[in-house]
Amino acid sequence: MGVRVNPLSEVMACEITGVDLSKPLDDSTFAEIEKAFHDHQVIAIRGQRISPENQVAFTRRFGDIEPHNTTEFVIPEMPQVLVLSNDVRDGKPVGVIDAGDFWHSDSSHRKVPSKATILHSLKNPSEGGDTQFANMYLAYETLPDSVKQRIEGLQGIHAASKLKNKRVQVSKDRPGATDFYASRMGRPDVTHPIVMVHPATGRKALYISPRFTIGIAGMPEQEADELLDLLFDHQLKMDFQYHHKWHENDLVMWDNRCLLHKAGGGYQYPDIRLLHKTVVAGDKPH
Repeated sequence: MGVRVNPLSEVMACEITGVDLSKPLDDSTFAEIEKAFHDHQVIAIRGQRISPENQVAFTRRFGDIEPHNTTEFVIPEMPQVLVLSNDVRDGKPVGVIDAGDFWHSDSSHRKVPSKATILHSLKNPSEGGDTQFANMYLAYETLPDSVKQRIEGLQGIHAASKLKNKRVQVSKDRPGATDFYASRMGRPDVTHPIVMVHPATGRKALYISPRFTIGIAGMPEQEADELLDLLFDHQLKMDFQYHHKWHENDLVMWDNRCLLHKAGGGYQYPDIRLLHKTVVAGDKPH
């Protein structure tokens, strides 16, 4: 019956059926998926019983694959795939436990942030485990004109380590987390425009997040904090949010250039969540 696209909310997101990613995609089918991605920012392709190799092949249709920040939990024979999980085997975690615990856009702490993130759900907890998304097109478009004028041309400062950010905390559930973030203290901060122009759609979006944005270039700390707090409060309004409830074998892809996301939590071991993650490399924001 072909590709079917069904919106999941008025804010963003759609589900796609009629696609089998275990097989190579023809150009026409890929074009429909890519259009849905740009139109809806979050796409959930249902019922995908795929291998890590299949996920990597699908990811590459959108561009180069970005290497992960940690190699401890990648699949050895397929290092482009990172395991996210709260499962424990032989007393050791099998994946990243604290992934996405604060609102953020993936890799904004890099000079060249990511284009998109792709998660394949292998096991969902019996309750909880939602992923929350916030639409940064809407966040920007609904700002008062005076605030738009104030932030135009400003550069946000993004830091990799949680230890540099007074708005977040290191998870107590992740073994060695403090050492992990301490090892990233020496990484240089990067700056990106607070207002990003999306390269595919031409729309403007807020490009800051409570997780990674720690200041504003050339602005005193107190003044920057006041402006960032105002923007953070605005961008996370419920009117801009969509919460994705996972189905088994969902493959969900989202656009890091125009939205924030956060892991919703709400589950505890031995209730298991297991996902495979790949990331599409992007371009320098403008």
